[in-house]
Amino acid sequence: MRDLVSVIIPTRNRVRALEQAIKSVFKQTYTSIEICVVIDGEDDETKQMLEKYSGGEIDVRIYQTKGVGGATARNIGVQMARGKWIALLDDDDEFLPDKIEQQLALLDDNPNVRHLSFTSVLTYPAENKKKTFILPATSWNDKYTVGEYLFCRHRRKTLGFIQTSTLLIPRKLLLEVRFTDGLKKHQDWDLILRMEQAGIKIKHLNSAKTIYHKQISNEKRTGQQNIWRFSEEWIDTVVLSRQARDSFLLSIVIRGIATDRSLSMRERQREIMARIGQVKWNWRNIGNYFYMACINMIRIYIK
Repeated sequence: MRDLVSVIIPTRNRVRALEQAIKSVFKQTYTSIEICVVIDGEDDETKQMLEKYSGGEIDVRIYQTKGVGGATARNIGVQMARGKWIALLDDDDEFLPDKIEQQLALLDDNPNVRHLSFTSVLTYPAENKKKTFILPATSWNDKYTVGEYLFCRHRRKTLGFIQTSTLLIPRKLLLEVRFTDGLKKHQDWDLILRMEQAGIKIKHLNSAKTIYHKQISNEKRTGQQNIWRFSEEWIDTVVLSRQARDSFLLSIVIRGIATDRSLSMRERQREIMARIGQVKWNWRNIGNYFYMACINMIRIYIK
């Protein structure tokens, strides 16, 4: 008997995108699957749409919250799941047909091994869906910490890219290392960093098996919201090397400051210079650090 995989999809008020995500699960070459949809708040339209999947070959189970946020909604999905494996899927992304089958083949079915996998993604610039490209630029290996892989750069590109919809994780590990309840942003990064600290081995399926959609209509994804003050506080709650922390500060926090139109130009300049002063400059990183600092200073003047 094949192991059951539970696909967990948190959602609210995104019926068209959600249906696209669900259809991508129905197309999987691996067929021992259930779908756990967590509707995070009042949303009658989504409940009505999901009714048509009742009694199908793939069991679509539904849980509705009063609005608890994405991290807690995913934890609820893990609790309700019956599968040995958890595949996480955002309601605005898609799986390519052999994603789950390929990831299961990558992960050795040894109960004593603590491991998870992520895939590369197929994505595109928000303004041009036809101009597709693959992330990450660099394959995962033991040369970097997770933080360095996610935040450090090689020339203009960030080394790595790990996103929620790429992850396949044993359910028992997600019961042990949960998503951080109430986290507004960086939920996937937070989880994978804490998985690393728990000694869980990470494996990369290098081929693109997930479609990462940058934007649905005119609505930004949660991860694209500019709440840089929260991001700056968050980096003090996770374990990062000095290089990873400095890179996060220069790329994520300072970029958020540069594009924060609630601040005057002078205020943005002052806030950025204060963060640049916190960075430990050294000859190994000076080129990348200088590039990140300069490009974000330029963003101050772009309307």
